[in-house]
Amino acid sequence: MIECECKELLSEPDNIEYIRDQIGAILSVELANQFALAQEAADPNARDYNIAVYIENDDPLQYVDSGVNPFPLVNLSLASTGKDSGSTSINKHNMSATFLLDVYATGNTESGENAAMRASLKAWKAARIVRNILCAENYAYFKMRGIVSGRDIVKFEAGNPANASAALKVKIVRITLNVDYIESVAISEGEELELFDAKISDKDGRVLVEF
Repeated sequence: MIECECKELLSEPDNIEYIRDQIGAILSVELANQFALAQEAADPNARDYNIAVYIENDDPLQYVDSGVNPFPLVNLSLASTGKDSGSTSINKHNMSATFLLDVYATGNTESGENAAMRASLKAWKAARIVRNILCAENYAYFKMRGIVSGRDIVKFEAGNPANASAALKVKIVRITLNVDYIESVAISEGEELELFDAKISDKDGRVLVEF
């Protein structure tokens, strides 16, 4: 009879899951602050900074069907992860992951023609805000140095959601983010670890952070 070697419940997330949730939390905190700053400055387009953050929700258009306008928003999803060719240790793997950040915006919130054009401009604006946060010097390791060893935005790509109605003018800018990290190392071993306390909704994947 074969005896089980895993004696404890395997409930601890992998490092890449911690990293994904940390990125979502950072965006949630920083975007909420950007919206507050825009309101304080009486920016006439302050609404453009009110960007909701979701994790692993690839169909935000479902909220439009229920009569809710969720835009602008960004959805963060883990697309792939793999071991670097130079990683030879059995118990410590140098990994590289690809995240997709889909930034959605609509042009239907204002009257007049050219809603599609407004949607494109707003999507690129929101993507620029997200990019500036992700590329901030203090977030070079997403406050997980010792676990995260590098990050790089490698691509921007504009497009249309596949299941949008003809009347709804929504545009997407997809940001491709590569993150180098170490797996099979306890998260507590990070050199400069500052995990954000993020609450991720089981219902829709929205990231909520109190700060």
